[in-house]
Amino acid sequence: MEQKRKIILASGLILVLLLVGIIWISSKGGKLRDYKEINRKGVLRVATDYSSIDYYIKGDTAVGFQYELIQILCDSLHLKPEWVIENSLEKNVDDLLKGKVDIIARNIPITSELRKRVAFSSPIIQLPQVLVQRKAEFNNGTDPIRNQLLLAGKTVYVPKKSPNILRLRNLADEIADTIIVKEMPRYEAEQLMMMVAKGDIDYAVCDMQIAKQNALLMPELDVETAVSFTQMEAWAMRPSSPALETRINNFLKKFLQKKAYRDICRKYLNR
Repeated sequence: MEQKRKIILASGLILVLLLVGIIWISSKGGKLRDYKEINRKGVLRVATDYSSIDYYIKGDTAVGFQYELIQILCDSLHLKPEWVIENSLEKNVDDLLKGKVDIIARNIPITSELRKRVAFSSPIIQLPQVLVQRKAEFNNGTDPIRNQLLLAGKTVYVPKKSPNILRLRNLADEIADTIIVKEMPRYEAEQLMMMVAKGDIDYAVCDMQIAKQNALLMPELDVETAVSFTQMEAWAMRPSSPALETRINNFLKKFLQKKAYRDICRKYLNR
């Protein structure tokens, strides 16, 4: 009888441990897949942001720079894309590392800080980051900043955990003065641009292409002052997915040389 009781207790303990393990795995987002598992399921889980360039809905159809690139990538790999739309880059990275998505398809500046966490694809595009500010006629006659030295003591707004934070810190070192960087946890680049246009804030920093695209809709904005050299931007994957990284880089190496890629750039980036 005692032996039977011990067996029941042991079985119960094993069951509890299994349940705890299942809950822990679920909380982490599941198995961290590489290309073999992705190919077997036939689905590539893709995180991107909802913006006027990367991914948006036109009528009843999804379109965008990242949307078209991923569609072509998936066609070449015989996969179906499964989209996860999330504007926060930090949330994208968190989902990637937990296995909830397989790739982040947005123009992410390649920085040493992010390299510690993710594996970058081959560069997809090269763009500078620019200062978003108001034109003089919408700013009580105050001319836009053209000399980066004049950012000393100014407050510049960026999305939370933005790669641009590192660039602004480096710029502060270069001008030997303080630039106050404010991270906005619930706002992305396009929302910050709207706040600048309305006069809620004075300065923000974002990708030149996003800035120019939105400045067409907000005539108050000046986006002509660069705050960085041209930066390489790429997709991000898990370091634990080397086979997927290889497949994607092989695709990019060929596709970025094609007219189809240049057509997509002209369509969405005016380049």
